[in-house]
Amino acid sequence: MDVHYWNEFADEYDEHVIDAFTYGRSKMIGQQVKRFASLEKDVADFGCGPGKMLPYLSEKFRTVYGYDFSDKLLESAHKRCADLKNVHIEQADLSLPVDHLPMVDVIVSLNAVLMPDPELRMNFLRGMASRLNPGGYLILNVPSVESLLFSYFRETEWYRKEGSSPREAEERVDASYIIQPNRTAQGVFIRGTEPTKHYLREELIVLAREEMKLEALDVLKMDYDWKIEMEDDNVPEWMGEPYPWDWILIAKKS
Repeated sequence: MDVHYWNEFADEYDEHVIDAFTYGRSKMIGQQVKRFASLEKDVADFGCGPGKMLPYLSEKFRTVYGYDFSDKLLESAHKRCADLKNVHIEQADLSLPVDHLPMVDVIVSLNAVLMPDPELRMNFLRGMASRLNPGGYLILNVPSVESLLFSYFRETEWYRKEGSSPREAEERVDASYIIQPNRTAQGVFIRGTEPTKHYLREELIVLAREEMKLEALDVLKMDYDWKIEMEDDNVPEWMGEPYPWDWILIAKKS
């Protein structure tokens, strides 16, 4: 993923990107933000994109910072927050050193640490943690490896219930998300046209402890609808719970 890709995609972002703040079934992101919100605290959105969450954060925190590397997406963020005096938006490549960014009490990052390059991912994660004040909290939303594999299983069940044999159903499943074995082993799958990092629950716990030096408090499921996962409005009604999900890591800086 690079800035050119997201700049070219910016005009279609709202139509095609499933953002966790808007599409979560139980408004999980908002619930977690409320846990740590205070008008005496500062918050940063790492990878704010077009700034959908910034007005919400503006109501609940003293100062809000929004960072992204796509200038086109940030144009939308500036328009969305034009009248919000406590929101500050800055272009920043968050995979590079971020020592110049202010320290804050809460950091939110929604489906932003998706780059397939492990060095860039670790830089992003460590950089976020470095900007947290002692006692501060991280709310990190990322795609789930387990959910993606579960969706393959449910798609197979769909075809089997329509009359396909188990073998035929397996062969009908679109497994184009899966690329090279080494990438798959690291949780990198094709989503849309881009290789995208997905995470295991236990992986997030280890990353919090060993890379970000944070205490993992919770790893929560954030459900969303099958129609979104399958990109198909004809998903049968019986395909209900359990729903596909993203992970939300809640971690604290000691």
